[in-house]
Parts: sequence; C-alpha cells; structure tokens
Amino acid sequence: MKNFITNLNQNINLIPLAVNLLLVILITLTMVLPTQAQNHVFTDKEVVKMDSLFQVYEQQDSLQKIEIKLLNKQILNYKILTNQDSLQIMYLNQNVTLLNQRIDLYIDLTKELEPKWYKKPTFQFILGAATIVTSSWVVSNIK
Repeated sequence: MKNFITNLNQNINLIPLAVNLLLVILITLTMVLPTQAQNHVFTDKEVVKMDSLFQVYEQQDSLQKIEIKLLNKQILNYKILTNQDSLQIMYLNQNVTLLNQRIDLYIDLTKELEPKWYKKPTFQFILGAATIVTSSWVVSNIK
C-alpha cells in the first residue's frame, strides 16, 4: 500500500511536466505551420479543381441532408402505422370477444326456446293417445 501511494505521488508530479511539454510542442507547431503555408501558392487549375470538389461535396451534403429528412419522415410514418395497426388489432380483439359473447347468448337463447320435456312431439303423441283411450273407455263405461 505504501508503494502504491509513493508511485501515485510520483505520477502526480509527472502530470504538470507532461502538460508543459505538450503546451510547448503545440506552440511551436502553431508558429512553424503558418510560415510553411504562406510559402505554398496554388495554381489556377488547382483552385478550380478544389472549387469543383467543394461544390460536389456541398451538393452531396445537401442531398444527404434531404435524404435524412425523408428517412426521418418515413420512420415517423412507420411509427404512426404501427400505432394504427395496434389500435386495429385491439378493436378486432374486442370484436372477437363481443362475437363470442353473442354466440354464448344465442346458445342460451336456443336452450330457453327448446321445447320442454312435456312439449316434445313424442310425449304429446303418447299423451293424446292416452287421452283418447281414457275418454273412450269412460264413454263406453258410462252407457
């Protein structure tokens, strides 16, 4: 731990030295570079070529900006479309739920409208036959 602290103190002492060295290098470069740039003269062809390159790059940049705007609009439209799709899916799910409830209600209605056991044709036939037989028996016994 003691070695770590001494190494840290030494590194902290080296930081101002590195900053000063970097500052000296930057100052010298700023003094040397402008004098070299002043000595170079561009020819008319080089200037025309650089100008045409700048114009091409500016045009490409403006086209890319337009394309970026269009793509952002397209992304926005896709987000709106997904929201609309999710709403439509939600409404379709509600529709399915309501239709299932309607089916259940129709099933309950048919159960209610089904004839009861005493209203079925076979039972009514047997009951009618029994009534006729009983009434004929009563009539024949009354004489």
